[in-house]
Amino acid sequence: MNNINLLKYEIKTTIISKKYLYMILILMAFTYDSLTRLVISGYYGTAPFSEWTYTLFIQLISPLVMSIMIFIMTSIFNEKELRARKILFSAPISQSKYYILKIAGLVITFILTALVPIVMSFIYYKVLFNYSQFINFGKYIIWFFIPTFIFLLGVSMVLGKTSSKLLYGLIPIVFLLGSINTRSILPLWLDIFGQHFFDISTFAELIGRKSQVIPFNLPNHFIYSRLIFIFLGVILLIYTCLKREKE
Repeated sequence: MNNINLLKYEIKTTIISKKYLYMILILMAFTYDSLTRLVISGYYGTAPFSEWTYTLFIQLISPLVMSIMIFIMTSIFNEKELRARKILFSAPISQSKYYILKIAGLVITFILTALVPIVMSFIYYKVLFNYSQFINFGKYIIWFFIPTFIFLLGVSMVLGKTSSKLLYGLIPIVFLLGSINTRSILPLWLDIFGQHFFDISTFAELIGRKSQVIPFNLPNHFIYSRLIFIFLGVILLIYTCLKREKE
């Protein structure tokens, strides 16, 4: 079984399962609720399809998407997977190659999962508002989604390699971190979902404004913080692949 076939197998076993289907249905229901109940009103009087409101939408769905991905990762470290590992592969496979394939499969699964709410939002905007300039949202999807995922992927792989039980404890923590206001609880450098930036920047600019159109700009310190999360996530992933474990 070559690398491509192994990767296809990893993705197929994940997305073609009742567990994944149920999680996608929950994500679709949550996305629909967010769009029809919160996004439709706009953020602080901005248009529903403004960059301000769309960034809010990303933050609303991000905790659930990340929680789903961590839940999927629990299957990598369970007893069944560890027992099946030697049977599934006809040729010997190194631990590094094994985890690289797992990580690649998770990245592709994340892209497919994240596309569900994103495509739903695009359809929603097109049908309800006849809005189709979705390219404007591209950089905000990247800066608010990707660094969070890479960092949590690294953390989850390290924790899972230590004990799969730690991943189950991480799921509610991640969901709460993205769902509640942690500004008074956690420092700015632990703002993995970008909430602190959003609260401070948008509130200051939108309240008491004199114009309907307010540019949405990402400051340099926010960009640097997201790059740091990417860097930390990659380091943790490298550590996962290189760290030896007992066979």
